[in-house]
Amino acid sequence: MSDKLSRSRVLRVVYTALGLLFLVLGFVGVGVLGIPTFDFILLAAFFFAMGNERLHQWIISHRLFGPMISDYRGGLGFTRRMKITGVVAVVASFALTIGLAIRNPYLGVGMAALAVSICWYIVSRPTKRLEPAAV
Repeated sequence: MSDKLSRSRVLRVVYTALGLLFLVLGFVGVGVLGIPTFDFILLAAFFFAMGNERLHQWIISHRLFGPMISDYRGGLGFTRRMKITGVVAVVASFALTIGLAIRNPYLGVGMAALAVSICWYIVSRPTKRLEPAAV
């Protein structure tokens, strides 16, 4: 049993259910602009680590999600493309939400401040340098 795996069977079921929920939201985020994929996949890996060893091994060895998780855990940060995609998605989704759904100006300013904070967080993470392809 892993060090992080909960000893309580009830908590393992709860953690596994939360991991599955965030995994589904991550898959939705792959196809829907404005829904973050990376955040949900990272949360799914976190909950799987505490609730289900088999699913945790699956997600960290997944060909798409595994490298993102290991890079983040290793402090390597995001690629430039991930940063640009993340900032564009945050700006687009918050602009649409503020423009179409928010009528209270104070709430709009608060949402804009939240969007700026999220963008700052994304940009402030280390930029992972991709190794040049072998010629």
